[in-house]
Amino acid sequence: MARRSASGVIEVEQCGAAPLHSVRFALAGNGMLGLTLPRTVHPGERLRVTLRGTHADGVVLAPDAMLVLRWFQPDETELLWPIAL
Repeated sequence: MARRSASGVIEVEQCGAAPLHSVRFALAGNGMLGLTLPRTVHPGERLRVTLRGTHADGVVLAPDAMLVLRWFQPDETELLWPIAL
C-alpha cells in the first residue's frame, strides 16, 4: 500500500507475509531522490521516501517521473513495483 502527500513524501507499507530483502527505491524521470540504502523490510513495516524536484513545480508534477520500489526474493529474483507519481 502506498500513500502520497502533496509535499512529495511517499509512504509504502509492507503488506506481505514474509520479509523483503535488499529493498530500495529508484527514481525514473525528472527529479531527485535521496540516497536509499538496501535494507530488509518486515511485514507491517513502513518506508518513507521524499521526492524533490529539479524545478519549482517539483518531481511529483513531472509527467515522466516514476518511483520504483525494488527488492529481492529468497531465490535472488529481483522484483520491481512501479509507483506512478
